[in-house]
Amino acid sequence: MIRRFNLIVSHLPGATAKREAIMELRRALNDEIEIVATQPNLIFARVRDPDKAVEIIRNSIEKNTVILRVIPVYRVVDPNIEAVKKAVDDLMLQAGNGSFAVRVDGYLRDEEGRLMHRQDAVIRIAEGIEREVNLDDPDILVYVKVVRLRGRYSAAVFVGPPSLILSTAKIV
Repeated sequence: MIRRFNLIVSHLPGATAKREAIMELRRALNDEIEIVATQPNLIFARVRDPDKAVEIIRNSIEKNTVILRVIPVYRVVDPNIEAVKKAVDDLMLQAGNGSFAVRVDGYLRDEEGRLMHRQDAVIRIAEGIEREVNLDDPDILVYVKVVRLRGRYSAAVFVGPPSLILSTAKIV
């Protein structure tokens, strides 16, 4: 059984970059981070509070960091449209007001188990959300990333202000 993660960190390619990224994360978070799994260019971790962890990392990151992005994860569900839609609907109730946009990174499965086109998945996730759509500058971002860990696919779901996702290209 894979321990659940609530933080995804992407980093520059290579084993050296991975080691350096893990060291940076541990240094920033005072070892209060559990590395759940790694893949090429990705680290899956568990922290007490993913939003707070992103903010701490943002404030302590070096200019020459190997870390590219840090994404808080609020739910990890099966990568089928029904599970993702339910998670998003639940999280939208807590997300506050404002416009929204949906981004899907990877492929979800439909009710029959077939892979969906990303645009079809985006439309299905957005159905029933009574908010203005703003693709350029949304107040709330619905971000779904499909990942494969130890042979099992999962969908990591984030619903919140886009500023909670750390992109080092924007700050360095």
